[in-house]
Order: sequence, then C-alpha cells, then structure tokens
Amino acid sequence: MMPLKQTTLILLMCVCISGIGQKCKNSSKSMRRASKHFTAEKIVKATKRKPLFSKFSQAASANFVKSSENYYLSLVLVREMGRRINILKDNPLVVQFENDQIETLYPDRTLMGKFTLPVTTEINKPYYKVSSEQLELFTQHPIAHVKVYFSSDKAIGEDKFSTDDLGTFFDYGIRNENLRSSLMEPAKCISEYY
Repeated sequence: MMPLKQTTLILLMCVCISGIGQKCKNSSKSMRRASKHFTAEKIVKATKRKPLFSKFSQAASANFVKSSENYYLSLVLVREMGRRINILKDNPLVVQFENDQIETLYPDRTLMGKFTLPVTTEINKPYYKVSSEQLELFTQHPIAHVKVYFSSDKAIGEDKFSTDDLGTFFDYGIRNENLRSSLMEPAKCISEYY
C-alpha cells in the first residue's frame, strides 16, 4: 500500500498532465465551419475562437485552422449599424506584434459581407493564409495592432476608416493585455512544432 503523500502527489501529477492536454482540443464547430469553406482541402485541426478586439460597434474573434496543406487564421468580423463590406482576395490583414514586427496575411478567396438578424448586423468570415514562419510569430508574441482591409460598393459614412497604398482599412489598436495574447495558445496548439 502506498503512503498517503505519494498517492496525493501522483494524483496531482495526473490532474496537471490531463489539464495540459485540455487546452489544445480541436473545436468541432470550427472544424465543420472550415470544412464548408475549404472544399478542396481536408481540414485536420481547428482551434476554438478567441476574442481579438472590440471597438465601438465592431468586434472580432479569431482562431487557427490547419488543412492537409496549409495553415489559416480565421477572422470573424462583426459590425453593428454598418454598410456591407467585402473582403476581396487582395485585401490583406496586417498584424503588428508587440515586438514591432509586421506581417501581412491575404485571404484565400474573395468573400462578400453578409447581414444577419437583426439586419443592422454585418458579418465577414475570411480565412487568411499563414505560413509556418508567421504562425511561429503568433506563438511567441502578443498582437498590438491589426488593420483589416476591405472593399465596398457604397460610401461608408458612419464608420471610421483610413486609406493607404494597400487600400481602405479599419484600424484596431489592441490595448487589453488579455486580448493581445489571446491567440498565442491557439497558435501553439495548431503548430506542428508544439
């Protein structure tokens, strides 16, 4: 018979080890959503969505997806009281990490914005291709800033947006420390290096 101290220690170790594996579970909902989007690629892994930013009437969450061929960052952008915007194949997502490194990601294809109920809520769900090197940055550095580039057939009068050489974009500084690091764990979970 084992002494009580050894039994307690073994139980604690088992709980700790089982808790570590819990963080990296696949999200069946994200897998289904990605499988509908990617008909030519087999989806092998997907993380749960994590909040990325919330600014006035706009918010976004994101997760990572791994297909048999590529990595993707899935962004779900929700806007209240907005006009419909489209994310075209040449509309990038520019991510600035806390270490000031900037990476530019491009969507896998053009996606038109959709209105949900109530009709004033607009949603976009692009998938941005991520290289192994870019994914490594997501595992190591919190995100400080994102620019979501878009296209629209109509003037966007009620939104604050900017324009530069790459096009028209919404600009989001991520000030909340928890949100800055919210994608680090999912990036580690999807990466083949962890």
